[in-house]
Order: sequence, then structure tokens, then C-alpha cells
Amino acid sequence: MVDIDIAYTDSANWNEADMRARFDWLRDHDPVYWSEKDQLWVITKHADVEYVSKHQEIFTSALGVRPMNVKIGLIDEAEPRHGQLRALINRGFSPRMVKILEETFMRLTTKAIDAVAQQGQCDFVESISVPLPLWLIASMLGIDENDWDRFHHWSDSMIAAEGNLGDPEIAAKAGQAYVEYATYAMKMIEERRKEPKDDLISILTGAKDAGMLQEFDEMPEGAAADMGVAEIHSDELIKLCVILLVAGNETTRNGISGGMQLLIENPDQRQKLLDDPSLINSAVEEMVRLVSPVHSFTRTVLEDVELRGKSIKQDQKVLIIYGSANRDAEFYGDDVNEFKIDRGASHLGFGIGSHFCLGANLARMEMRVTFSELLRRLPDMEYADEGPVFRNSALVRTCENMMVRFTPERGIENAA
Repeated sequence: MVDIDIAYTDSANWNEADMRARFDWLRDHDPVYWSEKDQLWVITKHADVEYVSKHQEIFTSALGVRPMNVKIGLIDEAEPRHGQLRALINRGFSPRMVKILEETFMRLTTKAIDAVAQQGQCDFVESISVPLPLWLIASMLGIDENDWDRFHHWSDSMIAAEGNLGDPEIAAKAGQAYVEYATYAMKMIEERRKEPKDDLISILTGAKDAGMLQEFDEMPEGAAADMGVAEIHSDELIKLCVILLVAGNETTRNGISGGMQLLIENPDQRQKLLDDPSLINSAVEEMVRLVSPVHSFTRTVLEDVELRGKSIKQDQKVLIIYGSANRDAEFYGDDVNEFKIDRGASHLGFGIGSHFCLGANLARMEMRVTFSELLRRLPDMEYADEGPVFRNSALVRTCENMMVRFTPERGIENAA
């Protein structure tokens, strides 16, 4: 019998194999499950996660997307403010901007692979999946390259606190990291207001006051906001910088780690991709489906509602489980747990509805470039030990290290 009587918001319980068994059982027997320990509803089926996500008028994120009403900015903003902020931030994540950033990311990918290509082995997490998204989001924000290691430390410390706030040492480190990062970000914000540069912070700080949206300057007060144009204050900007750091770094890093895990453990699918590189976009979507880098978010219920015969009351919370929804056989078929690079099915790995991940295009590009280059230059990568090691987290799938080996690249002829 699977033990489902646990606290789903406690990171200590998020052993991947155990949680997968629990969610398999819940999908089949109790897909809208009341957790006494968490005092919330656990939602595990694809159709229900999609329904909750699309109905913000019933299941709101405005009161926080994590348990205990923790608000982290943007993700948990209510409309119309959420839409205004997204419209502004999208200036830095549009398909056109992603195409420009792809050139930068290709250089970063080459740099990372060059550093290990002739060694024959490395910690894939430390050498590839951690630095690549970190370097790119740091570059986008305008973080000085000399500070990228500090950026990494702040990110890891803050994400480690999720589900572990009862540990005073972890909580203290997370708090200190937030203060240090917020102080750093505030200094950047003040500098960019005075002297904008070609980075995302400048886009966010300069959108109204520096004339980047000059067509709105003559509008009556409030008219720009009515049209979805946000003017962001410094406290909001700091929260956005935290979100961009975590969402633009942690999730993509674990998508890359999980994607390589899938390629190593499914050599037939890796060979299929080597034989037909045009399948890379489909392969990335399948990686995101099976990896599901974000485990869960909460919503608060604004009115009494019934879901699968369960009466959910106003002010109660629901916990939507993305990884469970992405392994729902009712939606994907009996081969739901198989890695099939040409599956072509949609997924909820980037969310759905008004809170669909605004960095999805960027993450897809990063994974596509990373795996295209890795398969071209180091095609026979395999585990050098027992496989990946994970840190339990109720928020994101966190791979701490993954030792791999491969045939050393001769010289740098493949780097071109």
C-alpha cells in the first residue's frame, strides 16, 4: 500500500520515486485529495490541473503560489497588474529577442563544452546545466561577469529554503542571500535609471520614465495602465529580479540535467535523435514533460466549487502537481512513462493559462542549443557512477550532481 498520508508541502518528503508512486495512486483512486497534514487539496490529474490553472476567477494566485501565502511577485499578482507586468517583461522575452539571445547562448554553450571536452568526464550539473542558464540570465539582467559566482550562490540559497523554512540554518542563509541580492539589484536599478544599458534591467526601469514607450507620454494619467503598460516601482523591480533569477535559472538548469538523464537512460531515443537532428524540438518538449522542472504551485479558492465530486470551500487552497499531470495515462496513453522524442503531445511543464511561463521560448531555445551541441560534440555521454543525485524540494526538481564520462574530443576541431 502506498503511503499517501504525508505533508506534500514539506521538501523532506519529495523523494522522486516515492512521490511518483503516490501520484500514480492518487490519479487512479483519489485525484482531488484532501491532505490533513497540509490542510489543502492535492490535484493530480491533467484535466484538473489545466482547469484550475485556467480559472483564475475561482482559483487565484493573487494570495500566493506557495503554501502559507508566501508572495513572490509577478507569479502571484492579480489581474490587471499581472498582465501589465507580463506585457512589459515580454519585451525581453519576445521571439525576436530570443533569436538575438541565441547567438549569445551559443557562445556560452561552446565555452562550457570546451572547458570539459578533452577531459573525458565531468560533473554534468556543475559544468553544463548550472552555468549555462545562469550565465544567460545574468547576462540578460546586466550582472557583471565577475559577480556570476555570487549570483549562483544567491540563487541556490534562496531556492533551498522552499519547504525547509523550519531549518534555521537554511532559512538564515536564504534570508541573507535575499538581502545581498536585493541590495545588489537595487544598486543596478538606480544605475540603470540614470544610465540605461542594453539589458533587461534597463528595459524594466526605463519602460516609462526613460521614454522607451514615448507614445504613451502624452496620455492622461492611468490611460497607459489601462492599455496594459506597466510602470514598475523599485520594490516590484527587486521582486521581479528575484523571480527572474530563480525562474530563469533553477528551472532551466534542471530541465537540462533531466534531459541528459533521459538521453543517457534511453540510448535508443538518443540514437534516434543523433540520426535525425530535426527531432530536437519535439525531444525538448518530451524532456520538459517527463522532467517537469516545477513540481507544484498553490492556488486559493475564491468561492465554493465542486471538482470530481469533492466540495472545495472558499479560502481553502489547492496544490497543483505538474509532474503528475504530465504522467496522466488518461491524457497521454499507456506509454505515458516512456521517453519518446517524437511523441508530439502537449504538456503542462510550462504551466497553462494566464500564468504560462513567460520564459518558455527562452528555455526551449537553451535546451535545444545545449543538446544539439552536446550530441554533436560529445555523443556518447554516460554515467560515470550510479547516476544523478537529487536534493529534495517541494518546488523544483533539483539535481545536485551527475557524474558523466564520454570519449574525449580530439583538439577543438568539433568546436567550430
